[in-house]
Amino acid sequence: MVLALIDQSQVFRIPCLKQIKEYAAMALYCCPAKIQNTLRDTRIVVENFASEDVLNELRVKNKNELLGLYKMHGNGNEKDLILFRGALVLYAKLSKESISNVVARVTVYEISHRANCVSLRKLWLEQIRKL
Repeated sequence: MVLALIDQSQVFRIPCLKQIKEYAAMALYCCPAKIQNTLRDTRIVVENFASEDVLNELRVKNKNELLGLYKMHGNGNEKDLILFRGALVLYAKLSKESISNVVARVTVYEISHRANCVSLRKLWLEQIRKL
């Protein structure tokens, strides 16, 4: 099911949680070879918004400001890429950028920052654009 926000003459389609997950999976598929091992066992989780506990832990006051989060558990073998659909959709709507591009960019930025591979962002984003 696809919901839509009507803004005068244009319709903005709101993707379901599964679609957001598919956009993120496509971004992960395009990751550079140098970090493929790092991303092994990364689980993609999509929620409507971050919980109050997460917002408080990160000292984020507005639930619309947190687009995603990459969490490593224990010794780093288990990882979660958590995306927040409501904030992503709002950002895409306000920026007039496609939701798939926003999800891909957030996926790349969250993972590259946490996995200490910021230098690969540009290459990774270029690989996504080629799809």
